[in-house]
Amino acid sequence: MKEKEILLEQYKLYVESAEKVSDRRQSANNYFLTLNSVLVAFSGYLTSFTFQIWHIIIAVAGICISFLWLLTLKSCRNLNSGKFKIIHSLEKKLPAKLFKDEWDCLEKGENKKTYLKLSVVEQGVPIIFFVLYILIIVIMILPLLGWTI
Repeated sequence: MKEKEILLEQYKLYVESAEKVSDRRQSANNYFLTLNSVLVAFSGYLTSFTFQIWHIIIAVAGICISFLWLLTLKSCRNLNSGKFKIIHSLEKKLPAKLFKDEWDCLEKGENKKTYLKLSVVEQGVPIIFFVLYILIIVIMILPLLGWTI
């Protein structure tokens, strides 16, 4: 009986650690969203000046930040995937397999009509910023090449 109690406590701790990864991911999302929003706002402020090079510098910085954001999301997704494999493994020794059963009900995320993975959805935001920064660079470079917008 003592072994079952220890297993249950380990399970609880491990589920909590998976939740902490999700919390850290959300904090990172908030940080990167704020940082990108500030960069875009500052770039908008600079439109009243003729310092086009600053728009390009800000856009390059934004591209780097968006890339780091995507890497952070990938890292969190991989870490949580590993954690849930261990949680599913621990659940084999418990009376109820709640996380595994839930994942099975969601067809393991393979059916997009049943469940769209949040990690896939949230990648859209840094990609949108990435595209926005590319557009800023193009818009700033075109006049230098003699093109008018």
